[in-house]
Amino acid sequence: MTSDAVWNDAFSRAMAVCQANGLQLIDPLVAKVADRPDCYWVLDIASSVSDRLGMGEAADEETGQIMLHLMVRKASGINTPTALSHVKAMSTAFRASRINTQPQGWPEGLFYRGQSNVPPNLDDTGNWYVLTLMVDYTYQDVLEQHP
Repeated sequence: MTSDAVWNDAFSRAMAVCQANGLQLIDPLVAKVADRPDCYWVLDIASSVSDRLGMGEAADEETGQIMLHLMVRKASGINTPTALSHVKAMSTAFRASRINTQPQGWPEGLFYRGQSNVPPNLDDTGNWYVLTLMVDYTYQDVLEQHP
C-alpha cells in the first residue's frame, strides 16, 4: 500500500517543478479530460509493497515506484530538447543533494532511490506522446503501539 506521506511528498515536489516551468500537474483521480494544455505532467503510483522489518517489529518498510508522465500533444511545436529539459528538472527534484544526507523537508524515513526513463514511442497512435520518469523509493515508519 502506498503511504500518504509518500504520495504527498512526491506531489509537492512535482508541483514545485511544474510551477517553476509553467506546467500543470494532474492528479489522475481528479483529472478533467477537457481543455488539457499541450504539455503537462501526470503523477501516478506504479506499485508498492509493504511489510514489517521483522517478526513482531513495529517498524514497517514500504518500497515502490512513483511514475511521472510528461504528456506532449502531437504536432504542438514542443521539441525534444524542451521535453527532455522538463524530464531532467523533474528527475532532479527526486535526487539528494549529497550522498548519505537526508534533504531538508523530506519526511523522516523516506528515501528516493534509482530512476529510469521511458522515451516516447513515435509509432504510438493517438494525439499524445508520453515520456515517463519512474522513481524508486523506500519508506520506513513505525506503527504506534498502545498498551
